[in-house]
Amino acid sequence: MTVAILGPSPCYWLFTAYLLLRVCYLRRPAVLLACCLSIVVAGGICWSFQRQISRKTVVDRHPVTQVVKVLPDDIKVQDGFVTAVGTDQQSKTRESLAVSVRDPQLLDQFRCLDRPTEWQLTGMIQPVIPATNENEFDLCRYYQQRRVYNQVRLDQPPLVRNVTQRGLCDRCHCWRWRLSNYFNRMPEPLAGYCQQLIIGQNSAANDQLMADVKKLGVIHLFCISGMHVVLLVTILRWLGVYLWLDRELVDGLLILALPFYLIVAGGAPSLIRAVIMAEAGLLQDILKLDRLDSWALSLLVGMAWEPAVLLSLGGQLSYLLSFLLQVMDRQITALRQCLFLSLASLPAILSYVFEFHWLSLVISYPMIPLFSFVLFPLVLVSAGTYWLVPAVGELVNRLLLFFQRLVGLVAQLPGEVVFGKPAFWMATVLFLLTLWCISSYRSARRWLVLSLTYLSCFLVIHLPLTGEVNFVDIGQGDCIIIREPFNRHVMMIDTGGKLNFGRRQPVRTRDVATRTSINYLKSRGIDHIDTIYLSHRDADHIGYLPTVLQNMRVSRVAVPAGMEKQPVLTRKVGTVNQPQIIPVTDQHPNIDPNLKILHPFAPGEAKNEDSMVLTGRFGGQQFVFTGDLDRAGECAVLEHYPGLHADILKLGHHGSRTASDERFLDQLHPQWVIISAGRFNRYHHPNDEVVASLRQRQIKILSTQQYGMIRYAYTRQRGHWQTTLKGEELKWTLPNCLNN
Repeated sequence: MTVAILGPSPCYWLFTAYLLLRVCYLRRPAVLLACCLSIVVAGGICWSFQRQISRKTVVDRHPVTQVVKVLPDDIKVQDGFVTAVGTDQQSKTRESLAVSVRDPQLLDQFRCLDRPTEWQLTGMIQPVIPATNENEFDLCRYYQQRRVYNQVRLDQPPLVRNVTQRGLCDRCHCWRWRLSNYFNRMPEPLAGYCQQLIIGQNSAANDQLMADVKKLGVIHLFCISGMHVVLLVTILRWLGVYLWLDRELVDGLLILALPFYLIVAGGAPSLIRAVIMAEAGLLQDILKLDRLDSWALSLLVGMAWEPAVLLSLGGQLSYLLSFLLQVMDRQITALRQCLFLSLASLPAILSYVFEFHWLSLVISYPMIPLFSFVLFPLVLVSAGTYWLVPAVGELVNRLLLFFQRLVGLVAQLPGEVVFGKPAFWMATVLFLLTLWCISSYRSARRWLVLSLTYLSCFLVIHLPLTGEVNFVDIGQGDCIIIREPFNRHVMMIDTGGKLNFGRRQPVRTRDVATRTSINYLKSRGIDHIDTIYLSHRDADHIGYLPTVLQNMRVSRVAVPAGMEKQPVLTRKVGTVNQPQIIPVTDQHPNIDPNLKILHPFAPGEAKNEDSMVLTGRFGGQQFVFTGDLDRAGECAVLEHYPGLHADILKLGHHGSRTASDERFLDQLHPQWVIISAGRFNRYHHPNDEVVASLRQRQIKILSTQQYGMIRYAYTRQRGHWQTTLKGEELKWTLPNCLNN
């Protein structure tokens, strides 16, 4: 089995070695000494950071009773849940906290906490689960960058008591909460703009706007970045002159105030860089640093503060674009400068987002002055005057509503391209070639080379030589992606979904499918699915169908006969991008050339016993996919197809004892079985007896609980297994039958 290992690519070490050789070639001892010193210091910081992570992260899930200090701006109340980040007062470890609260009055009490508090709590503590699907957002890494190492799920609301504020840092967090509370009294979307642009808090009301600006490639304008700090410093300097204050006094106050603003605004990587560069600029006469030296200093300090700053898209774009602004020819026109900055950031964006819009190459040109000289100043004025003259804020709010509609219309224009995720070495080559072109931007030959390289990269991603059968780790549900070589056919068996057990679920703009199956397909350059096969009507198999239809072009959906007119399906299909619905039985001709339908035999109600069963041959291996078919159905399939055989079996009903009949296993005689089940699922899947039966027959088991995404990649008649996890990372989450 081949396992995907997260870590630096060999290309990374080659690139580092090249830089060292380049420094040695300069033959400047001072530069070489500074470089070696920087490497030693950076290596020490990273080693200390990794050691801190391993020391403070718990190794399993266990009960805990703690007293945790929580700052007011780290508390969020939404949809009956209270989430927070706190520091355990005994171990001094930062932890993520979550508790369900049904009492509306108690929820209001949490909303009104305006000072540091200590929570006495009991619950279950566990490590943060890493990304379990390829190219999925890694919550574990995100938390580690915020110095959060564990998660605690509380059994009941905690006992809360106020504590005295200690130091200026605590006061900054209290000021941040008060600002947030003040902004929330404003109308939307003005409140969201103030939250986003002044204190760096995301607003749910601006989710659609963020999706649109992300599509257009100008999301950096809506995050606290270097431009915001420069504008803020410029406005405050101008205000100081207007009030007849000495420039030196104003600069001195700004030098003292900027570090506190860094805390109040959330301390994002781009903000750290911007504040350090602004401080260096204000101390220009003392430090004697040019702009490039200030950038280098900001990088060193930023990496000392956050060693993983360059492992995030925000950190990469912030330092990359600011570096280009320091070295780019000052004679270049503003339009050309925006184009070059967009091109230079494109490899990084594709590595994280996998798609771009053609308008993103030029949209910054009109957006930057509009944002710099109109929107941002108006938002600041509204924030400062709303308590006294709310009419100004109401007027600005109307302008922002018009602006959002305009951005939404532009984002809907044709031109979006699902490019896919380039390999690390591809992204590096594209970036270096872009710098090569910018250094001599009048050379048509260089731009031709860059264009051909992008085209070659696009073709490599979109016309892969290999195919795959991919079992997505989508929790307690099924989702299987089959992709043939050259992407001739792309098929999906079930979409996964979440069971609500009668409770109201919060409305979310992004569900599990968005960050798993959809994200993975886009990373492979895929924006279409030929056929979706829905095995039956249960929510854990079809619940995410609307998400797939909204994000992918789907030609047809095959369902067991009798399900096509059921409301549970028609409500999910809707009227937008409606695909062809095909009811099938085992007598139906093959919809796709390499998949044969074995069951159901007659129209039914699309319950477990009516599950669609499929078989196909990929990479020299015979696959059988059984949905949630019960034992009686398995035996009926054997009677209809006495010669049925499987090398790889997707185990029925997530490993439940209602499936996997001994006669079925004996006749199919698979070498491998795949179990798709959620961690800590309430059904305790897979069943101990079923796992024991498989081991008795010496059948190898791969479970998404243990290995995350499981992929059989093949070329012609040969293939191999790849898994996102090695199998040891989440042993504490596994049922006993898989741990033995």
